[in-house]
Amino acid sequence: METRKLQVTVDAATDRLVGLVAELGIHGTTKAEVACSILRMWLWENQSKLKESGISLSRTATDTKAK
Repeated sequence: METRKLQVTVDAATDRLVGLVAELGIHGTTKAEVACSILRMWLWENQSKLKESGISLSRTATDTKAK
């Protein structure tokens, strides 16, 4: 799987919570893994909202604008 680096800035409370989740090994063992997992889950759980905005998702292809 091809990956890309994404940098985010979060508030202290979010950083603390993501760190705690990582310490527990839920959705990953590092903050980056946890953040990636949360983002990926949000995208899949909000497919219909994204589709309404012209964004369709598929598990095998990169994200593309719906035509």
